[in-house]
Formats: sequence, C-alpha cells, structure tokens
Amino acid sequence: MDFEDRWFPVARSEEVVARHVVQTQLMGQEAALWRDDAGLANAWENRCPHRGVRLSIGINTGSELQCRYHGWRYASASGQCTFIPAHPDQKPPNVIKAKPYACAERSGFVWINLGENADAGALPALGLNAFTTMRSVFIEASATVVVNRLAGEGFNGDGLILEAPSDLGKTMLFLQPMNGGQTLVHGLVAADIAGADREAALRTHNDWLKNIRDALEREAA
Repeated sequence: MDFEDRWFPVARSEEVVARHVVQTQLMGQEAALWRDDAGLANAWENRCPHRGVRLSIGINTGSELQCRYHGWRYASASGQCTFIPAHPDQKPPNVIKAKPYACAERSGFVWINLGENADAGALPALGLNAFTTMRSVFIEASATVVVNRLAGEGFNGDGLILEAPSDLGKTMLFLQPMNGGQTLVHGLVAADIAGADREAALRTHNDWLKNIRDALEREAA
C-alpha cells in the first residue's frame, strides 16, 4: 500500500493535553505532539535542532516547547527558535527551527502528514454528525497484515480507514503504521455515547480489538 503523503490519526485529541508532550511514531519517524494554551495542536520532528535531543522529553510552557538539554525554546506553530540561554541577549537566527509536520484535528483525533506539501483539504471527510472515540490498540504487525485481517472480519475501506457495522453502531478504524512491523489502531463509533453506556462500549470495543491483536501476534510468532 502507498502510505506516502497521507493524513494519519496519531492520537486522540483528549490525550494531547495542555502543558504536556506526547511521543508518537509514524512510518519510522518520531514526532512530538503538544498543545499550546490557545488550544493549537503541534506535531514536530522529535529532535531539537541544536543537539538532536528528543523534544518529547522537553517542557511545554504553553506557548513554546523548551528542550531539556540546553533550554533552547521553540515557538508554537512555526517552530522558530525564540531563546538560547547561552546567548540571552541575541535574537536566534531565523534558520534555527524545530521541524513541524502538517497537523490538524478532526473527529476527535490529531492527524499529521509527513509530506512536504501536505494539503489540509485532503483530510478524510468522514461525514460524521456525532462520534465517540475508542481506546487505541498497539499491534506487533505491519499495517498490511492488520488490514488483511480486518478485511476478514468484515471491514472494508481504502486500506487505512476501515468501516463496518457493529452492535455499537457504525464503527470506523484508522491505522497508524508506526514502522514496518508495528501498527496502532484507532477507532470510533459514529454515535454520541455517554455515561455508563460509554464505559460499556469502550470495554466491548477494546476486548474485540485485543482479541484481533492477540490472534495476529500469535500468527506472527
């Protein structure tokens, strides 16, 4: 399957909380996800331009991400370096930037695109009036293997977004190929499920996905 220049969900929006940094991986590329105090979600290459330290262990100040190693700070949205502690009175050169990936939020997920010319208009139009996001499940298998197994479970779609009816209502699964042998499966139900019903739905969905995961990993072993 062609995974290039596509949008992928990499976390539920509720997991990318203020003053926190989330580490994830897409097609072998690590990314640091963080939300500023204005609510904007950022997705950056997970390395400080200075010494290459992971930004996911940095400090989310609410408007900038600060590297833990030497304290260099990078502005939300642009990734522009704003402060170098060793030279506090100097404006950092414009060329010093964290590398941002195209990032957007839709249907309860943060989506990113690793392409150089990502088009937000190419984000999947899911056509949902209501939805409930489910717990994501990690599987030690390639996205291709997972797609083939889900097709056997009655899911169909374009390869990375799959849909099938279930007892919970229309269920959609989104695949995040972390690397050649690991996949994260995100899911949602096209309905607004609240309270005790939501807990029961989460449990049912999670158990069902874990059964698929266990079967795939047994086969791989």
